[in-house]
Amino acid sequence: MTTTENNFTLDFGYAPAIERAQLDRSPAIWGARAIVENNDAGFGLVPGRNSWYTEDPKAREALVLALNNGVLDACRSEFVRLRHKNWDINRVSQEYVLFENGSVEVVGNTNGSYGYLYLAAYIKPSDFTGDWSGDWRPVTGDEVEVRINRVGRARVLRGHRSFDVAGLSVMPVDPPDWYRKQNRLGERGWQPCWITGREFTNVNTQEVA
Repeated sequence: MTTTENNFTLDFGYAPAIERAQLDRSPAIWGARAIVENNDAGFGLVPGRNSWYTEDPKAREALVLALNNGVLDACRSEFVRLRHKNWDINRVSQEYVLFENGSVEVVGNTNGSYGYLYLAAYIKPSDFTGDWSGDWRPVTGDEVEVRINRVGRARVLRGHRSFDVAGLSVMPVDPPDWYRKQNRLGERGWQPCWITGREFTNVNTQEVA
């Protein structure tokens, strides 16, 4: 599990991926130096050994919501798989994509450290989002109410466009059981969902059409 707290004295994480995400103007970037565990846990996070490269607290909260509800579990499973496939993974510096979907990517590299795994996680920047009613434009971390299928409250990860439809990728905060089962990620988590138009209401301002 990770939090929105930051280490103000040292920069932790996998620097090349963090720098790429910064150049791409990612809305939320997190880095950590994890401990490799030679078991099915894959790696463990150490308090005080993570850094945020994002000032916006709402954007941090959105990425934390995704990381703690399935993404980190999926990363651990993928690292275990890679470790079984590559016996020298702790001795060689090689970048691996540990997780990627339409909104979040996590990259890791042991840097040949014989025990550490350097991580970078970030939300992908929004692409073209089309025209929205009123003055509101989607911002990472905004809170919305997903009305379709009563999914409930969710945090905006990114805006994007699918064909001619403007939409949002959002991470539900506490979705119903059916959603968790159909969109399971990791042991206890769930995938984000894509919504558009009248399927949601912006909690802080107005209905979107």
